[in-house]
Amino acid sequence: MGKISKFMIVLLAVLGFAYYWLLVNAGPQVPARRIDLGALRKAADGMKGDKPTAITFATVAMRDVPGAALAAGTGLRQITSAITAWRIETPEGGIVIDPGISEVDARSMGFEAYSPRAQQLVNVWMDRAAMILFTHAHIDHVGGFLDHPRFKSIEGKAVVSEGMMGNINALWRENARLLHAPRKFAAIEAVAPGVVLIQTPGHTPASEMIYVRLASGREYIFAGDTASLAANVEIPTPRSRLLADWLVPEDRSSVMGWLKGLKALKKEHEGLVIVPSHDAEWVMPKGPEYGITLAPELRKARTTK
Repeated sequence: MGKISKFMIVLLAVLGFAYYWLLVNAGPQVPARRIDLGALRKAADGMKGDKPTAITFATVAMRDVPGAALAAGTGLRQITSAITAWRIETPEGGIVIDPGISEVDARSMGFEAYSPRAQQLVNVWMDRAAMILFTHAHIDHVGGFLDHPRFKSIEGKAVVSEGMMGNINALWRENARLLHAPRKFAAIEAVAPGVVLIQTPGHTPASEMIYVRLASGREYIFAGDTASLAANVEIPTPRSRLLADWLVPEDRSSVMGWLKGLKALKKEHEGLVIVPSHDAEWVMPKGPEYGITLAPELRKARTTK
């Protein structure tokens, strides 16, 4: 065997190992983290008032990425990753979750498709909302809030935990200094009738999931970037090491524990809807099946690639 052949074999072996380590390996084996649905229901029912009635969404930006980047081991097939804002409809004006991003920030993150109309709608949602929630404080989840053109009028609606403030301040937004004092939350705590925050450190130290129980009884957990894609829970598998160890560092062991907990919870309660944060291919065709609908104002003008 010649030197060139040996070199090629070694090179292929190194490349194969790198691919496996960075994009396939799901990481250490960890036990599932228990998520107590009974406790969530009790908290959701504990606050007096009318529960939410519906859930709508607005897709603000989209890009294609290899599936394995957001869900280790799922291959290099291109999937559509989206920045999605959510509106929980309530009699008091609604609750907005993860309210979008500016076009400048979306472009800087590589999102090829951006809908100014969708972000303008989300801004109106925030104007009218009673409350604004965040699954965590990365720019694609809080940027639309911090860059809102009428920030002073909506600042007091934001529910920000103590842990999130460090991430928000690190974004170097002028508006961040105007935020009111953050709050300290219990592991499970209701913030509105039918709406409960679940502290789930892992993707960031202050990541939250948000449990929503509608007046109809239908239940949802907004998983944030603990589950960027539906596949994260279904397999379960976390983000790739390429993202989680290098590009967007996170505690993969903790994330894997939460993903196993979500999968076990879904198996026990099939009607529970786990909402992934960036999975355009999940929310577009399957959303209506689960009572999640595209905002009426956007149905004739979807963001397109």
